[in-house]
Amino acid sequence: MTLAEALAAFRSANSLPRGEEQCDFWTCRVGPLTLRLPNFSWRRRALLAHDLHHVLTDTPCTMFGECRMAAWEIGAGPMPHWGAALMCTPLALVGLILIPRQTAAAFRAGRRSRSLHGVPVPDHVLMLPVEQARRALRR
Repeated sequence: MTLAEALAAFRSANSLPRGEEQCDFWTCRVGPLTLRLPNFSWRRRALLAHDLHHVLTDTPCTMFGECRMAAWEIGAGPMPHWGAALMCTPLALVGLILIPRQTAAAFRAGRRSRSLHGVPVPDHVLMLPVEQARRALRR
């Protein structure tokens, strides 16, 4: 499976809307609550890298998965914008409280990896097999 195919499957399986990068708002579910939040330009620019990080690290799009992904992205650094750091830090802290071992392991894995934030992702990279892309992400 190519990275592009895995990304499409990830977004479909998690009901992530197409074209979210162009939307003014995004929806976040926290337990029984559904929040409608502004889709700031820094978030729109970070979406592709964030979703690819999920695919490449095999991290689910769940509350605990987002806590682990926040820790991984902090570890992999640098964050793409101070707003992203402001969003990820509380998630990582919640993860340290509720799932400390998994969150710490995600942070350590991030320290050994490259972040895709701020890096253009050319089409030929999306055509790589997922396993090859995973190897390239490791430092």
